[in-house]
Amino acid sequence: MSDSRTPPSSNQRKRAGRTKSRNGCITCKIRHVKCGEEKPACSQCTRTGRKCDGYTDVSQRQLRQAITTSVARYSWSPSPERKLVLVPGTRTERHYVQFFCTQTAPALSGFFPSDFWTKFLPQLSHCNPAVRHAVIAVGSLHQRQLQGRLLSPDADSKEKDEFTLQQYNKAIQKFLQQMGDPTAMGIDSMLIQCVLFICLEMLSGNTKQAIDHAEGGLRILSRQLQDDRVARTTFGKDLFQFFYRQNLQLSYFGRQLMPFTDVANDSAILALDKLRFDNINQARDCLTNITTRALLFIRSVQSKLWIIPQEPLDPQQIQQQADLLEEINLWFKAFEAMRKRSAKNVGILDPRAPLSMLCQYHAAVTWLSTCTSLDEMNFDHFYPHFEVITSAAERLAELCAEEAPNSDMEHFFLDAEVMPVLYWAAMRCRHPILRRRVLHVLSSYRAREGMWDKRLHVAVAKKFVELEETALAHLPVEQRFPEAQDRVYDAMISRDIESPVHSCPVLFRTKPHGVDGPWQDRWEQVSWQETP
Repeated sequence: MSDSRTPPSSNQRKRAGRTKSRNGCITCKIRHVKCGEEKPACSQCTRTGRKCDGYTDVSQRQLRQAITTSVARYSWSPSPERKLVLVPGTRTERHYVQFFCTQTAPALSGFFPSDFWTKFLPQLSHCNPAVRHAVIAVGSLHQRQLQGRLLSPDADSKEKDEFTLQQYNKAIQKFLQQMGDPTAMGIDSMLIQCVLFICLEMLSGNTKQAIDHAEGGLRILSRQLQDDRVARTTFGKDLFQFFYRQNLQLSYFGRQLMPFTDVANDSAILALDKLRFDNINQARDCLTNITTRALLFIRSVQSKLWIIPQEPLDPQQIQQQADLLEEINLWFKAFEAMRKRSAKNVGILDPRAPLSMLCQYHAAVTWLSTCTSLDEMNFDHFYPHFEVITSAAERLAELCAEEAPNSDMEHFFLDAEVMPVLYWAAMRCRHPILRRRVLHVLSSYRAREGMWDKRLHVAVAKKFVELEETALAHLPVEQRFPEAQDRVYDAMISRDIESPVHSCPVLFRTKPHGVDGPWQDRWEQVSWQETP
C-alpha cells in the first residue's frame, strides 16, 4: 500500500528533532506563529504592529483542571498561584463579602493572630458557594451589630433581616448539596461550614442553636482525631483549636465536656522538662490543652463531692491534682519567659492577648487548687489570684474602650476569653471590694463574647452577691465577708422554662447547715434591662 501523505518540508524536518516551545504569548499561539518570547511584549507582535496579549502558564484545559482540584479533600490551603479576577454574586453580596474580609474576619480572630480568619477563609469564600453565602450572612449580621441595629432573639420574626436569612438558607442548601458529593465534602469543609453557622447563631443571639452547631462540629472532630491527614496543615490546626476552645465553653453551659486532648499541638510544646513557646499561639494552645484536662478532673471530683453522702477521693486523684498544678505552673513560667521577648517576635500583635491568658491562668490555678473540697471558705486563700484577674481584666476592658472611645458599640469576639473568668470570679471571690471591681468590669466590658449573654450573666452574678450578703446589708461594704453558712455554691440558669422577656429562672444552691449538711435549693426569677 502506497503512502499518500505529503513528504515533510525541510523546516518541518528540522523542528522534529527538538521540543516545541509552549512559552509563547497568547497572540502568537492564536496566530500559530513562532513567538520571540520577549517580555512584556514579544518582538513578533511588536514588529507586526499587533497588541501582545501576554503570557499564560496553563491552557484552558489545564486551568479547568486546576480549578477542579484546587480544594483538597482533607486539607485546604490558600495558594499564591490563585488570582481572583471576578468575585461571584450580586452587588449586595459582593459588598458583604468585602465587609467580611476587611471588618468581620479580623474581629473573629480576636486578640490573637490567625491566618485562618484573615487569609484562608476570605479566599475560600470566592471558590466555595456554601462558604460564600455563609460569609455574606455573617458579614451582614456583623455590620448590623456594629451599627447597633441587631435585634434581640425575642423580636418578631417579620422584623428579621430577610437578606441574612436568604443567605443563611442558600448556605445550608449549598452545603447539603456538597455533602451529597463525597469528592467535594471533606472533614475540613464540614468544620469550616460549622464554624460559620456558629458565628451566625452567636450574632443572632440564638445560644441553643450555636451550642448545637458547636456540638455537631465536636462530634465530627472526635471521630476523626485518629486521622493524621486532618491535623497537619496550619489552617487545619487553627480550625481544630477553635473547636477545642468551644469544648470548654460548652461545658459551662451544661453540656458534657468531650475527653479528647489536643493532638494538633506540637509534641515539643507539651514536653514539660523543656517547655518553651516560640509564639503566643503556642502558649494559647498549650493552655487550652491543660485547662481542658484540668476541667475534666474538676468535673470528675465534683461528681463525688456533690452527692450525699460524699464519696471519698482516691489517692490517685490527689496525685493527679498535684500533677496538673505542677504542669500549669510550668506553663506559666514558660509564658512569662516568652513575654520578656520582643512582642513582635512572639506574635503579640494585640496587648489584650496576654492579659486574657493571665485571667484564664489564675482562674484555672484557683479552681484546680480548691476543687477537692466543698468548703467555699477555701477560696479566701486565693485573693492574690483574684487581684491579678481583676487588674488584668480592667486593663483589657480599657483597651477595648480605647478602640471606640466615642461609641457605645460593643465588639464581637467569637471566642469567650474574658467573660467566663469574670463571671466565675464574681461568684467565687468573697472579698467585697474585689468582687465589686469584678462586677464593674464585667458590666462595663464593651464586648460580646461567643455564646455569653452579658446582661443575663451580670444580673445572675449580682443576685448571687445579693443573696450571700443579705445578712450583712447593715455593714459597710468593705466589711461584707459572708460566713460559710451564707455562701452560695452554685447558680444554675434554666432557659428551658418559659419566662417573660429579659427574665430567667435561676436555681441557687446553698448548704446552710454546713458542708456535710443537706442541700437547700432556692429558685429566683432574675431580670435585667434590655440595654446594659
